[in-house]
Amino acid sequence: MFDCVGETLRRLRKERHLTLEDLGAQAGLGRGQLSRIENGRQHATLKTLAKILSSQGVSRREFFRRYDLVEAEKIQVERTSPPEPGAYPIGTSAAALPGEIKEALSRVESFMQSTFQRSQPLAQGAIEVGDYVVLFRVVPRGAGGAGGAELAGGMMPSAGPLTSTPKRGRRKKR
Repeated sequence: MFDCVGETLRRLRKERHLTLEDLGAQAGLGRGQLSRIENGRQHATLKTLAKILSSQGVSRREFFRRYDLVEAEKIQVERTSPPEPGAYPIGTSAAALPGEIKEALSRVESFMQSTFQRSQPLAQGAIEVGDYVVLFRVVPRGAGGAGGAELAGGMMPSAGPLTSTPKRGRRKKR
């Protein structure tokens, strides 16, 4: 529940220009224990946290105000970080993708997640990306007549690879 305690303590210690040894001596704790807490390999007990805060003259209120800032920063970083390697089309890195493409991939992923929550996943859609419209279809594996082939994520458009059509100059079929 309190994943950012160690980072909050590390920032407090560094702000005061203390080493682990210095803080340990002031709080009556070992360097190794403080290191494990800061690195998230050990949880800080309330007693340990109280010793550290008391030795630094920091109230619990002030500590948790700082904690909230560290946690908010962590959440923001997680929201803006690109997906894990391999989440992009083969041969493409996150840095090489324009913002519009990243947005489109995010929409496709969101669409597929909501589709798979249904008992009968079957859907199709289109996403505009700059001057292009990306058409796609999601079908259950082995759907009769759909010709769905497997891809890394378990799905591939039934009409072959993803195709894109320029928006300009296209005519609507009636």
